Amino acid sequence: MDEGRRRRRRRGEDRLSGLPDELLHVILVGLRSVRAAARTSLLSRRWRHIWTQIPQLVLFNRDETSPVLFLDYVDSALAAHSAPAIELLSILLPDTNSVPACRVAPWLRGASQRVVGTINVYVPRKMSRHDHDLREEEELEIPSCGGATRILLNLDQRWRLRFQLGGLFAALSHLTILSARVEGSDLSCLVSTMCPCLESLLIGVSVTLPTVSGVSMRTDSLQSLVFYANTRRLEVIAPRLQQLTLCDVESHMISAPKLAKLHWNGNGHDPRQHEFADVPCHLQLLKINRKSVVASLLQRFDSVDELKLGITVPREGYRSFLNETDRLPKCETLSVSVLLNHHGLVPVLLHLLRRCCTTRKLSIGLYNSDGYHTMYSCPSSCPCHLAKNCKIPDITLRSLEEVEISNFTSSPEELKFVEQLSRCNAAVLKRIIIRYTRWPHTPLTKDVCEKVRSKCRANLDVEFYVSSDMKNWVSFD
Repeated sequence: MDEGRRRRRRRGEDRLSGLPDELLHVILVGLRSVRAAARTSLLSRRWRHIWTQIPQLVLFNRDETSPVLFLDYVDSALAAHSAPAIELLSILLPDTNSVPACRVAPWLRGASQRVVGTINVYVPRKMSRHDHDLREEEELEIPSCGGATRILLNLDQRWRLRFQLGGLFAALSHLTILSARVEGSDLSCLVSTMCPCLESLLIGVSVTLPTVSGVSMRTDSLQSLVFYANTRRLEVIAPRLQQLTLCDVESHMISAPKLAKLHWNGNGHDPRQHEFADVPCHLQLLKINRKSVVASLLQRFDSVDELKLGITVPREGYRSFLNETDRLPKCETLSVSVLLNHHGLVPVLLHLLRRCCTTRKLSIGLYNSDGYHTMYSCPSSCPCHLAKNCKIPDITLRSLEEVEISNFTSSPEELKFVEQLSRCNAAVLKRIIIRYTRWPHTPLTKDVCEKVRSKCRANLDVEFYVSSDMKNWVSFD
């Protein structure tokens, strides 16, 4: 034992205080709270200033402190902290009535000088329908942060973000803006000229862009783009872009020769307004939500590894559904979520199967599939009632190996579909997996399992799994 340790033991100091500063920093960071770390200064003089050197600052209000006092607490903590580099700065304030942008600006200026990792600033505001008439917007300047690698901003929707002219976010790879206001030209400049290493960009649905504003991005580094904000025009030229999610963009031009995954979440698709230039005809994933299953988008791609469709068929919309899904791209996996359906489940699913004869795996998610059909059924003249649309003998699924059905409730419509599916011309189909997610509220029984199996051919393996949280699945048999 060295002489320093002997002296500390003679003075009665504990072994924890004898640890080197670097190890004490690791312990305090593990508390995930600057407030908890600062309280350790009461332990001894040795601990008094240890917390001011930790590399991660997590400041959050658990509602026991008023917003005004919390803001003062953040000011004090940032002023006292003296580490030359900060790996993580997280400031989280729950929804409050009002926090002026001028209180947050100094936090960001301080962070821009020392953060070499992640910045999270969560200062949203409770909004009401009349808020826009009560107070004018405020500006918040976002200073350039040369060392920050990740930035997440969730701010008051009336704060207009301004980015420092000539600034550079040299190390920034991930940027997420969930809520704020920003000019389209400012966002364009930020991505195109100020973030040379940006790989991932997410613009949330609560980000407000002026109605006359468009966004134009030209970036050699961007690999993932999620754009939920409503804008008149979006232009993206990104030679390395691989993943794209779009929602409610009035018009766009996308140039992305390496695009592999597309999630379309808009209200519709017009090829005259929504242009995909230099985009491959084959994708790994094409996901289209229930609002926008349209022929023009489905026919834009020849083949996909996985096709995910969210299906809603209105009471008077069956013919439109048939037309929009008459031609589907070839796919290895077809995932269908039947969200709202006023028609029979069997004709809807059989129609899709007739268009996907090369599919190897079929995954079906059922959401109140029988309830809407029962309560709001379509008229008797609807073509979904025609016998040819409810039987499967003419369907050949030469590649289908596995079928998985989630949210199964053993309703008559679901049982009828399982029966029709087992009778199709699918020589390699050997396995059906049924996930019964309503258990234990409506318990699955062995009688139900046997009833389902009785609808299937003898050489078909039907497996049942139950779960109460949709995460942990247990075999029922």
